Amino acid sequence: MSISQRAFTIALLLCASGFLSAASNGTKEENLTLSEHPLQSDLEEITNVRLHLKDGDFRVVGVDSNDIMIRTDGKNVAEAKRMRVRLKRSGHSLDLTFFHVPKNEVQVTIAIPRETGLFARMRGGDLSVDGVAGDKDLALVGGDLSIQVPDPGEYGPVDLSVKFGDVSGSQFGNPKGWIGNRVKQNGIGKYRLHARVFAGDLMLKP
Repeated sequence: MSISQRAFTIALLLCASGFLSAASNGTKEENLTLSEHPLQSDLEEITNVRLHLKDGDFRVVGVDSNDIMIRTDGKNVAEAKRMRVRLKRSGHSLDLTFFHVPKNEVQVTIAIPRETGLFARMRGGDLSVDGVAGDKDLALVGGDLSIQVPDPGEYGPVDLSVKFGDVSGSQFGNPKGWIGNRVKQNGIGKYRLHARVFAGDLMLKP
């Protein structure tokens, strides 16, 4: 794999006991540097990940691992050397706040354990979520949000809305509304899905 395809790969988290001792004040900041080899470690006790994003192109993927990893790809991947992430742990939840993320032709992929609750707030750009099983609470001010929903029966309360744009995907029925779209459902599944976009599109993928 060429450096333009994978010039920046690093796992951010220490093992549960090590992270707690290194971050007894609740916050730990990591300065990410270019690396061809990810630093991996175990995070068995993390059940919820909270992402605080500004602008950019982000992809969250669920993986069969207890690691949380970050990778950047794209033509301008060298600019990612300035990217920083602040980590804050509270109980079984982990907050990741991103700074200095390149906005053009750089995609940031965040791999998290597949069975994880996900919270994300993002100002502008594109956000996609694939292969993550768990509660989801996602909000994007401007841009496109896509969420993989292979089995809608896994979800109980569902609330999807777009103020200026469209909701696409029929997993939970047809969207309603003249200005913007909204989908609401109370299913019998164990997960909760809440997603909203102010200006842009919200897409459900199978």
